[in-house]
Amino acid sequence: MEVSFMFKLKAPRQQRSRIREKLKIVDATKYEYVLTTDKDLTESDKINIVFNEEDLPRITKILDAIVKGDDVYISGVNEHGQKHIEARRIHYFTVEDDEVIAIVGKVRFTVKHKLYEVEEMLKEKYFIRVSKYALVNINKIDYIQPALNSKLLLQMKNGEEVEVNRRYYKAFKKTLQI
Repeated sequence: MEVSFMFKLKAPRQQRSRIREKLKIVDATKYEYVLTTDKDLTESDKINIVFNEEDLPRITKILDAIVKGDDVYISGVNEHGQKHIEARRIHYFTVEDDEVIAIVGKVRFTVKHKLYEVEEMLKEKYFIRVSKYALVNINKIDYIQPALNSKLLLQMKNGEEVEVNRRYYKAFKKTLQI
């Protein structure tokens, strides 16, 4: 499972960092789900998942299903042929020479949709527009670095960099709650 922005972990201090690392989650200020090992730490207005620490492998699968939901597939073409790609595997989309390119790791696929069409298809799947020419999967961001002129530089998990344009800066920060 990858970083998610919809969970809050509530566990005794000695368990918290160990569980957080195993589940690979980041606590969110706005969240729908409370994950806890103590039924007394549940919240009445949230969905609560109470578990024992030894059940972490099963909890990981449950959280994975919650985060992924029904995945969207994007059709892309490269020198090897056409492929249906799970959207969650795509690091980012970029426009080059009037073609939309999906980047999956180091592999590039040409997509037959316009960027705004891809954005619409993936609006509920943790993708966010960062410039006129790029749409990124927030779960594939490794580091965020400030850049000049109210811009940000995103270091993606595949080692590539994507710039957050000034026009999209505030919306990006609001989405990631930074």
